[in-house]
This record gives sequence, C-alpha cells and structure tokens, in this order.
Amino acid sequence: MGTYLFGGTGESLDPKFDALSSLLDAGTFARVEQLGVSDGWRCLEVGGGGGSVANWLADVVAPAGHVTVTDIDVTRLEERDNVTVLEHDVVSNILPGNAFDLVHARLVLFYLPARDLVLRKLRDALRPGGWLVLEEFDCLPLEVLSVGSSGAPEDAKLIMRVKNALLTVLDHAGAELAWGARVEKALRDAGLNDVSGSREVQEWEGGSAGCRLLAATARLVRAKLPLTDDEFDRYLELMASPETVVSSYAMCSAQGRR
Repeated sequence: MGTYLFGGTGESLDPKFDALSSLLDAGTFARVEQLGVSDGWRCLEVGGGGGSVANWLADVVAPAGHVTVTDIDVTRLEERDNVTVLEHDVVSNILPGNAFDLVHARLVLFYLPARDLVLRKLRDALRPGGWLVLEEFDCLPLEVLSVGSSGAPEDAKLIMRVKNALLTVLDHAGAELAWGARVEKALRDAGLNDVSGSREVQEWEGGSAGCRLLAATARLVRAKLPLTDDEFDRYLELMASPETVVSSYAMCSAQGRR
C-alpha cells in the first residue's frame, strides 16, 4: 500500500477534512443524487474521512437502506442506526462481493499505487446494476492567477514552489498526480457500463475552502517542504489573503454501472 500522508494523526486532520467537505460535498451530493439513490439502497463509502458523505447518504437511504463506511482511521466516523463503521485497508482487506447498490470513493485511489487492483475490488463489491462513483484530483493544472500588487512576482513563485514540492512529496508516496485525468478510461477498462464523467476547474481565492485545503495540506507535511520558516509563514499568509487567486486542481468525477 502507498503511504497515505494524512492518516492516523487525529485532531490535526480536522482542518483538512473540514476544507474538503466545504469544497466538495455539494458536488458529490448532486452527482450521487442523479443516480437515483433513495430509501432502501445499500451503500459503501470508502475512505470516509470526516464522515460528511456517509452521514448524508445515511439520511437519503433511510429508513430501509444502509451505509457501510470504511477508513484506515475511523476516529471521526460514528455509527448510527443505519451506518456501520469499519476500520479497513481497501488494498489488503476483503470487501463483500455483490453487496452494494452504490460504492463511492473520493480522493482515495489517487494515493494508492495499487489503484487499479482496488478499482476492481470496488467493482466486484457492486450488485449487478449497482453504481461505482469515483472523484479524484488531477493535480497538474493549478496555476497562480493573482497575488495582489505587493511582492507579486516573488509571491507567485513561492506558491508554485510549494505546489511543486507538495506534488513531489505525493509522488514519492505513491500518488498518481494525474489519476483524475484517466479515471473514466479506468472504469471502462474495468468492464463497467454507462460510464460518464466530468471535469471542473475553479478559481480559489485566499481564505476559501480550496486555499484552506492547500494550507492544511502544507501544514501536515511541513517537515518535508524545502522552505525557510519565513517562506512557509508567507505561504500561509497568501493562502489566507483575498488578493490571492489560484486556478484549482481539476476535480474529475466518473461513474459506471456494473
């Protein structure tokens, strides 16, 4: 299994999970709703993180449906009447076969060198006719659009230095930085039907959920970033400044039916 850089650190994960939820949940909910998820569905949420998607699904499929939510760190997940929390490594542990109407994973396979193997495991966990939905970043497009007038060239270079350093850390840990760009093809290659997808690039202003995500990620791997303390502090200031605008990573989503 690849090294998941952001797992197992308890409360320090909160800013990252909260930023991810604010940034991505609305799109996730709309995407899954289009598949017709409703009362009675049995759902698997892989890499449940802060639990926002699993809790939303539990409400949608109640009272007759059920959600199983897995992660290697389950400290922020909670059981409910129709939610089972499972501490689980999707690479090495077994999943039930032919069991779920919906399997969803967001920013999970991106980190895993065994992502194609895991994709087949998720496919096999579906009931015939069930849907697999994957949401992944393509991390390569992010660019600096604006940093205001004071120190702009140096600040823009600093943001890109941090971006490149973060991507190097991810790459060394086994992430596939452009995984999102090939996720639709991967679903087709896995034999799924009715495959479709979307790709979205946003503008992230300083202080937004997207820039808070970048800042939280940088904090979690601070020791691996080749920056002075002054440079790192300036980067955090830029991520909080409304004068900063960056084009986001591309969020690529795809779904397919077994």
